[in-house]
Amino acid sequence: MSDFALPIFRPQEVHALLAESLAAPDLAVPIMIWGAPGIGKSAVVGQAAAARSLPVIDLRLSQLEPTDLRGIPVHEQGRVRWIPPEELPQAERDGAQGILFLDEINAAPPPVAASAYQLILDRRLGAYRLPPGWIIVAAGNRLSDHGITFVMPAPLANRFLHVALTVDVPQWLDWAAVAGIDPTIQAFVRAESQWLSVFPAEADIMAFPSPRSWAFASQVLRRRGGWAADAEPMVAGCVGRAAASALAQFAAGESTARAWLDDPAALPPDLPLTEQLRASQLMVSAVHAGRLSLAEALTLAPRLADARIGFGVIEQLHEYAGDRLFDEPAFSAWVALRGDQLPPSATVGA
Repeated sequence: MSDFALPIFRPQEVHALLAESLAAPDLAVPIMIWGAPGIGKSAVVGQAAAARSLPVIDLRLSQLEPTDLRGIPVHEQGRVRWIPPEELPQAERDGAQGILFLDEINAAPPPVAASAYQLILDRRLGAYRLPPGWIIVAAGNRLSDHGITFVMPAPLANRFLHVALTVDVPQWLDWAAVAGIDPTIQAFVRAESQWLSVFPAEADIMAFPSPRSWAFASQVLRRRGGWAADAEPMVAGCVGRAAASALAQFAAGESTARAWLDDPAALPPDLPLTEQLRASQLMVSAVHAGRLSLAEALTLAPRLADARIGFGVIEQLHEYAGDRLFDEPAFSAWVALRGDQLPPSATVGA
């Protein structure tokens, strides 16, 4: 299935779509979420259910035989009755409302997928009936994702509302802050968002950056007490060598920014403009991540020789902190040092 034929949804938009379906399950259409590995398909389904304190039953069709889904035949009084799988939702056991999640649906062999047609369209399998308050959501990787996938048969595809999930950096950063993702990783993704999700074109690449693999990298760093240069190989095992190398360079730059606080001479006055710009980005990222205070960043800003770059830092800090920036004693010190160099159109603190 081609991505360009599908509407592109960010995680919060998929979350809203699921919430809408859960609010009116009698009008819900089965939803199929497409996306690259590790992009967060399962997570957004779980979050939508958790927001309403509802259960999710994850039924992996790829692990079933066609007869497993329909159930086991039992001969009773000259007739055959089919006993459906225990995993299917039961209102008495699982609650009146929830999500039946058919993850990796297109990894199931076609005969197994075909056995799900009746469940997806008619909400029943033989004598089994899906409870009225439950909705059906499926997810799968695209054919271009180098996974074990089968072309979704047209009769099955025609039973879904299809969406393609894409990453949303601001939302991931919001989630990362709550989930306790390593601060260095958060700051890195904030500063260099292109590394959040990079799907490899080569089929033999095993480790690559994705929201899921960055979460794994965070676990590696957490058990080691945070980022250190000797962690780079293990991080590379999660997100790939290129992403781990970029993280290492970023972390080294952040350490340098922290050193400037202790030794103003550590920032050479003749630093090239490109490196001054990089330094300014590191400062702002460190403030967002809670690794630098506003006062510390305001102390660093005048050490950038180019007044325009230093003023850019102040503008970004103002966007982050609002007018409380002006209450910082360090802001008055910055104005005393650089106020006469402000651009004519500058309005910060005016």
